[in-house]
Amino acid sequence: MNKFTNFLIIGISIFIFISCGSTGKKSNDSSLALTTESVEENSTEITPDSDNIPEIIFEDTVDINETQYFAVKSPTECSLNNQNKFVYEVMHDSYLWNQEVDELDYTTDNYDSPEKLLEEIKSSNDRFSFIIDYKTAQSYFEEGKNENFGFSLGLAFFKENTYALVIKYVYPNSPADKKGIKRGDVITLVDSKTITEESLDNIIEIFEKSNKITLTFWHNNMTYERTIEKKSYDINPILYTNIFQSNKHKVGYMVFQDFIDKATMDIDFTFFNFKREGINDLILDLRYNGGGSENLANHIASIIGGSNLSQKVFHHVNFNEKYSQYNTTIYFQNNPIEALNLNRVFVITTEATCSASELVINALRASANGVEVIQIGKPTCGKPYGFLGAGIFCDKALYAINIETKNSDGDGDYTEGLTPTCIADDNIFKNFGEMSESSLNEALYYIANERCSGNQNIQKLSKPKTLSLPQKGFRKIMSAY
Repeated sequence: MNKFTNFLIIGISIFIFISCGSTGKKSNDSSLALTTESVEENSTEITPDSDNIPEIIFEDTVDINETQYFAVKSPTECSLNNQNKFVYEVMHDSYLWNQEVDELDYTTDNYDSPEKLLEEIKSSNDRFSFIIDYKTAQSYFEEGKNENFGFSLGLAFFKENTYALVIKYVYPNSPADKKGIKRGDVITLVDSKTITEESLDNIIEIFEKSNKITLTFWHNNMTYERTIEKKSYDINPILYTNIFQSNKHKVGYMVFQDFIDKATMDIDFTFFNFKREGINDLILDLRYNGGGSENLANHIASIIGGSNLSQKVFHHVNFNEKYSQYNTTIYFQNNPIEALNLNRVFVITTEATCSASELVINALRASANGVEVIQIGKPTCGKPYGFLGAGIFCDKALYAINIETKNSDGDGDYTEGLTPTCIADDNIFKNFGEMSESSLNEALYYIANERCSGNQNIQKLSKPKTLSLPQKGFRKIMSAY
């Protein structure tokens, strides 16, 4: 790997707070008059020819190799002092907020790991920089693989002083998927241990460190167990696709989880199917998508807007003052062959929607682009920042924020999150694609009625009593255990 040829616009994937689900009864809203039509993933009518799909290229702004990260060289000898020195120098060099980094003695016993040093010196603006094992980063970002159980977790009150973990999503063909575990399943015991506020850290440590666990599930006042073992599997970030239809109006729906470049062919094929079926509207569900490749974010946005976006600005990329000569402008990709040419798109979001997901929304909504973005759900995480490559040192990778991004209007000030057009809950107890699921239902209602439903005052949105699951490092990006 001699060059980092792509920006990683990667974000925190926050565990979603859980509230009680609905009864599952369908309402009489006109949005629910729609029928569903499954998208056939293995259709033989259209098979995208890889030779005809535009090559995705993002030219390097800075030529970076494995031994040098901007002006800072990786250590050749991996003592603790050398590792801390590398982190310290990067943070004073290419880090976006380098002028806010304090001068300190990184050789003292106070900093017994580069991770601890990073937490000490990073800016108060920074919720996102981290250090990770290089092989883990390479496996996820470059190879598109996970080695875990294959599900993401939310937290809910259960009864008395105990809590439950709730499955938010399951990766296809993961160990959890093969055990029949599904979104909305409720876990009450982990290796026979009760989940309480006091035991939560230990419970999460079991998921992190154990290769095999036994989970006790609760359903309709009955319990059952599943024993599951961590294994490596290929990530399929398209968790669900469908087409909803009312009369001749067709709505494409895709739940997309990870902006990894390996997913490009699957994305193209899904949009080929949408284009073949002649969809009139698109609902892009990014409710748990914590970010990833800027290249793929551009590709998806370019497909959505198609010819509307030709020769227009995707986003502006800015470095700190030391590297401001490398500030650049990235344009939308010209006329992808699977382009939908839509003049509006619906995007479902939550607090876990971050970074590259926000980049898609912010880029499309710029005034010159002719694409209306109707955002459904909750405010996003608020990360108009990213990484150009990573600092590789001693089998580790330092991801320190070094770019900020703005759309063609110069708008990138959304550190508090992008505010939705229509407020809706994430009803975790409904499967993806169920039209009575709160966020999907709200999007369908808007399509049918050209307005939001109900009380849209964000200040009055009810908040369930919940705890946030602890997250550090890579867990802020890829939330599956």
